[in-house]
Amino acid sequence: MDKQVLANKFQVHYYFNDDSHSMDALVRHQCEAEIIAILFEVATTIDENIQIESEAHQEGGLRDIWKVANANAGILSVIVGIASLAIPLLPKSDSELERLQKEELRLSIEERKLRIEKLKAEVKSERVTSETVSKVAEVVNENYKVITRRSNLFKYLSAYPKVTKIGINGLTESGSDAMPELHISRAVFKKFVLPSHRLPIQTIDDAVIEIVSPVLRQGNYRWKGIWQGQNISFTMKDISFKQDVLSKQISFQHGSCIRCVMNIRSKLDHIGKIVITSFSVETVLEHGHGVDSHETPQGSAYHHRRGLEAAQGDLFETS
Repeated sequence: MDKQVLANKFQVHYYFNDDSHSMDALVRHQCEAEIIAILFEVATTIDENIQIESEAHQEGGLRDIWKVANANAGILSVIVGIASLAIPLLPKSDSELERLQKEELRLSIEERKLRIEKLKAEVKSERVTSETVSKVAEVVNENYKVITRRSNLFKYLSAYPKVTKIGINGLTESGSDAMPELHISRAVFKKFVLPSHRLPIQTIDDAVIEIVSPVLRQGNYRWKGIWQGQNISFTMKDISFKQDVLSKQISFQHGSCIRCVMNIRSKLDHIGKIVITSFSVETVLEHGHGVDSHETPQGSAYHHRRGLEAAQGDLFETS
């Protein structure tokens, strides 16, 4: 990376539907909070600590500029470059939600680690390539916190008709362009907005739950148990098992456990943190105490069905 075009400032340029140079203070403050959060998250992704300072805004529509500091010049320029690419990066589908729900995040943990390590090596040798920066921007683009913060940003802008588009780029210490300004028009603002923060249901096929408090009466009450060392409340959706418990065909004592198929529902909160909203047991496979366990009829049927599915899959692979 040419030292003469190192960027240590990040600029957002608001374009308006009139000739003014002002915008609603609350909207601007909300947008600033999300942009700063994204810059910090980019730095966290590559294991760097930075400081961010606001500079006096400039006209030309309205330009907000933030100076990043507290790291070497190469790292700062990379952080600005990654953010400049990641924020305007259009979703591959009609909405970010579809991308989150319909496909696994494409990059494995190992691939993300390799890309970041390559970037750090290039920074150290002062030979950072635009290709490497772009690849790390893809890593950032799969960060739930960045996705959520970007969604918040464009949600605020979508509700503020005065802004017709925004431009994003990095600036040098003197304030000149270190990279071309990338524009995002109002027509695509909503493509960045999450219509829902719900995440795909995670299914645990062989969850073992120690029962702390079973439900021994009719009604929509939650059971309590311990799963992987954490206390959980869960809905029992296995009707046959519930009926056996209510009819006292199955009883519990201290240390009683169930082996089950469990669904975990979760969502992203307003800053992109994953929050579990519910646990539900769909099918009880076994129940018992210690080594004394008993397979349920529905557990037997489940294992039989899974065996057939596995055999069918093997047949297709060999045909």
